[in-house]
Amino acid sequence: MSAVAALPTGNVHAVLDRAALYLGRYGWTPTGLYDAHDACPAKCACHRTGTYPASILGAIRAAVFGRPRWYLTGITDADQHTYTAAVEWFNTYLIAVGHAGLHTSVFAWETAPGRTPADVTQALCAAAIAYRKHTIRRAAA
Repeated sequence: MSAVAALPTGNVHAVLDRAALYLGRYGWTPTGLYDAHDACPAKCACHRTGTYPASILGAIRAAVFGRPRWYLTGITDADQHTYTAAVEWFNTYLIAVGHAGLHTSVFAWETAPGRTPADVTQALCAAAIAYRKHTIRRAAA
């Protein structure tokens, strides 16, 4: 493993936007990384394309790696930092700012009763906007 470096700051907003787009296109599941459709006869679009409904973390993984990724083995340090930075920003955003009436960690927020796919995509987009504003302010200082 290479030396620890500062987390990248340039593309977190783009990762969160892509994660929201992934969920809008392929669907959302509040548990696990992806909905593997275990009871499915393997003839659905999910199995044909490999694009499963995803949780927030699953969608962020798909945004970083370009496709759903069940495991993080064999990834580059740069991809690991990008994924970690996006997850940490989103988690911090949900705790500090909150969304849809709840301030808590990503896991508790995503599985809260009444959570909807619209809540999830809106929260990802709002966190991306907040990140853009944060980096613009930081660059101006």
